[in-house]
Amino acid sequence: MTRIHRLFDPLLKADLSDEEARISQLIIGFSIVGGLFSILYAGFYLAIQHYAGAGIILSHSLIFSTVPFLLLRKRNIPGAGHVFLFALLSMFTLLSIIEGGVNGHAVAWLSAFPVCAPLVLAGGKSSLAWCGVCVGLVTLFAGLEVAGISLSFTYPRPWHGWVTLTGYAGLALFLMALGTLAEFYRRAAMRQRDLAQDELKLAIEKLTRLNYEKNEFLGIAAHDLNNPLTVVQGYADMLKMMGPSDNPSEVREFAGLISDSSRRMQHIIRDVLDVNKIESGHYPLKPARQDMRPVVEACIRRYQPSGTKKDLHWRNDLHNVTALFDANALSQVLDNLISNAVKYARPGGNVEILLKQDGNTAHIRVFNEGRGFSPEDKQRLFTRFAKLSTRPSGGESSNGLGLSITKKIVEAMDGTIQCESELEQGAAFDVRLPV
Repeated sequence: MTRIHRLFDPLLKADLSDEEARISQLIIGFSIVGGLFSILYAGFYLAIQHYAGAGIILSHSLIFSTVPFLLLRKRNIPGAGHVFLFALLSMFTLLSIIEGGVNGHAVAWLSAFPVCAPLVLAGGKSSLAWCGVCVGLVTLFAGLEVAGISLSFTYPRPWHGWVTLTGYAGLALFLMALGTLAEFYRRAAMRQRDLAQDELKLAIEKLTRLNYEKNEFLGIAAHDLNNPLTVVQGYADMLKMMGPSDNPSEVREFAGLISDSSRRMQHIIRDVLDVNKIESGHYPLKPARQDMRPVVEACIRRYQPSGTKKDLHWRNDLHNVTALFDANALSQVLDNLISNAVKYARPGGNVEILLKQDGNTAHIRVFNEGRGFSPEDKQRLFTRFAKLSTRPSGGESSNGLGLSITKKIVEAMDGTIQCESELEQGAAFDVRLPV
């Protein structure tokens, strides 16, 4: 049954609500069941030379076969339901006329008709109207018997017992099939409803979490931007008050502090923009085949002045590695890793950068000789807004976004990133990218 309805799924699911799809499937299922019973009964009637009954059944089975066409092509679900009910009622009525009225089995099939109408039309006044017509017809046949008007049998009388047996047995099977179909689709609808509720619950939880992260992120960004902005404003005011004869070295010092603070603000704003790009799936990648070494060397040069202030020792082992990669994306990854290495390294400690090729993989390692990370810290390293027990050794700021962004960029380049660290043993970040 499920396999049969899969044939109709592409058309059923288009522009239909769940309830409309359920009614559509019921009509299709009832049409298929009705068509199968019609074929079996027509064959039996032909075998016993009941040609009038076979003709009525075969003609109405052709109408059953038009119901799926009306349903799927015209999107007229109520119309398809009415066609189905008309064919069913018409067939049972005509068979009752030629098979002895209340003395035959066809009236019993006619009496069972009200079971189908509410299911096919989902209740309402139209289904009550069909049921009313059915009750009127059954009453009419019973009234004819009361009035002494007997309807004749058009099939050979010796077969009357067999016709009655197959009629009532078939009716029981038909009602069982309809009930099974109705229950099958009712349960399917309940499963769909439960699934929709679960998805809605997950969506609400996700939105709640994202809203919390947004608020937390805005709070962190506002706090982190406020400090360097205050520095920029303060030293800019001092420069404005200084005269042309003032100490040039002091001017350069103030300008350097303004430049550092501006760079910090730029870094925070870049993180904000990167989070938005990554979350929306629009992070741009423009890979080109080139050497990784110049990109790594340029990043090291950018952070050597910061390392000099902390008296750090650089130990670099860089090899030429030609690969297909996005230079800007790799530069951003290295910026985050090397700036973190400078932040977390102990004053006077070592920062080691390695670049080499391992088979079909480019291996970049950034190590800092600092406090390292605890097992609990390592579990949260690559999550957004991670609050770690290990803090930058020189009081530098951290918004908890850098490693999360780094991991997403590395994965966007089909690479992997891992951290090896133990407390008081430093930390090493290994990035592997396909060559």
